[in-house]
Amino acid sequence: MDIYTYRRTYTGPLRAVILDWDGCIVDHGSRASALTMIELFRRHGVQVDMPQVRATMGLGQRAQLEALADMDQVALQWEQIHGVYPTQRDIYNLYEEFIPLQTACMADFGKPLPGALEAIKSLRGLGMLIGTTTSYTSDMLRILGAESIRSGFVPDVSICADHVPSGRPHPWMCLKAAMEMRRYPMEAIVKIGDTIPDIEEGLNAGMWTIGIAKTGNEVGLDETELELLSEGDRDARVIGAREKLSRAGAHYVADSLEDVPQIVDLINRRLADGARQLQCRTCSR
Repeated sequence: MDIYTYRRTYTGPLRAVILDWDGCIVDHGSRASALTMIELFRRHGVQVDMPQVRATMGLGQRAQLEALADMDQVALQWEQIHGVYPTQRDIYNLYEEFIPLQTACMADFGKPLPGALEAIKSLRGLGMLIGTTTSYTSDMLRILGAESIRSGFVPDVSICADHVPSGRPHPWMCLKAAMEMRRYPMEAIVKIGDTIPDIEEGLNAGMWTIGIAKTGNEVGLDETELELLSEGDRDARVIGAREKLSRAGAHYVADSLEDVPQIVDLINRRLADGARQLQCRTCSR
């Protein structure tokens, strides 16, 4: 008996983007959640440093707490102070304490990054819908969203980790965003984020992915801190961030959201030529 295979190739343009918030749209250096995590553990007598927090960023916030508590240095400190290694009850209590701490500072980090609104306007001009996904809870996003609305950014859909069975790196937030925007196939959507779990989320959903290096978690500095570095140190940090996101599988890596419209043009040309999602390509201004 003859056996046939059938393979379709999408050759239309991108129809939607799905953006992460921190480090892409707002909060240069993705500092809001990182600083709150450090403060949370400090209140329990445990020192967690910024590199440890950065290594877990992008995960759902409860999953991030579990990952931090599972680190040897953190677990040993916790055991010395509390008598036992961190338990699931401890994680639950930490998460319940984290929520109001994080919610209280959301309004301080809601100002759009330079060039972000212009980039989003350009994408809309190409007929693309704009979705967002975030590890924040719905209550946190309501505060952040209110700040962004005042600045003129209103996404077509926003999905939080508490809207789906599990957050990043699982694909469910991306898929739910695609469903609510009514955009498909997945090759017609690009996921944009500044962490490895962001990239894994998009890849697991079958989407194109763009990593954000300079303004995001992998550099991890606000605008003032970045400018205070020497040119050599600044370049080294940005190059390191690009390489890390590339190794995670991002199809393209940009310094900021400002670079995304030109990358979308490149992807559209590749799609028109029948190209499928291939290796990473770095794009920076």
